[in-house]
Amino acid sequence: MATDLYHLQSAAHPMIDNRFLAGERELTEEDLDPYLQPLGRSIDLSPVDERIDEIRADEDIEGQDSRIDAELAPTLHRTLDLTRNEAADAGLWHYLCVVRFPDFVHYRWDHVFDPESPGNMEEKFLKAGKDTYSNALHRIWWGAELTYEDGESGEVEDRDYSRTKRVLGFQELANDILDHEFSRYIPVTHACGDLLCHDTLEEVKAGGTYDDPPSDSKIVSRTTTLLREELTVRRVEVMEEDDIVATIKDLRDDVMCREAGWS
Repeated sequence: MATDLYHLQSAAHPMIDNRFLAGERELTEEDLDPYLQPLGRSIDLSPVDERIDEIRADEDIEGQDSRIDAELAPTLHRTLDLTRNEAADAGLWHYLCVVRFPDFVHYRWDHVFDPESPGNMEEKFLKAGKDTYSNALHRIWWGAELTYEDGESGEVEDRDYSRTKRVLGFQELANDILDHEFSRYIPVTHACGDLLCHDTLEEVKAGGTYDDPPSDSKIVSRTTTLLREELTVRRVEVMEEDDIVATIKDLRDDVMCREAGWS
């Protein structure tokens, strides 16, 4: 059954109170009707419902695990086949999180709720727009949008989400990519996903001798910080892909030398 999509207006935000954030009450379309602006699109969201049910039934995945994002991303992105302009509508994601998928948001993020300081949980429902980092569903969709590759057919069903799953399954990497402006430049995001994922970092570590091997999270955090600084003095739009790859490799290897006592 198709779901009509809406933009949830900011005037409704005061209704997203601590009781809602704690999962103690729901807000329905009827409750929010004065604040819902129809977007003129309907999408069958049942594949997303079914995938969420499968993830929750998987005994190897616990609530709040970052693998939830990785496992949901391909289905969410294929199902919500939006243009980037459509995906930039923060109110759409507010509607999806508050009305259509609040149980998922709680399942993934309840651990950040603090009644004395509810901002961390609130942003999982009410951030979005230019911020690709915070909103629970918006971040997954954009994580997929910025990392997937088209298959030979160009059809939605033939997309390759292997990089998406590597990135979103490593929360430090996902956060550090999505929280930086360079994430919108696909060659940089792809190179970060390939060069800073767990598999690649462990392979690089295995090829060297370390006094004290750094954690993958530390390597990612420091490398992406240095990359952001590097791109403030270079125009990424005119960099060739080989140059981007070489730059990230050099920064990564320098971090590993400094942090780990490479010999």
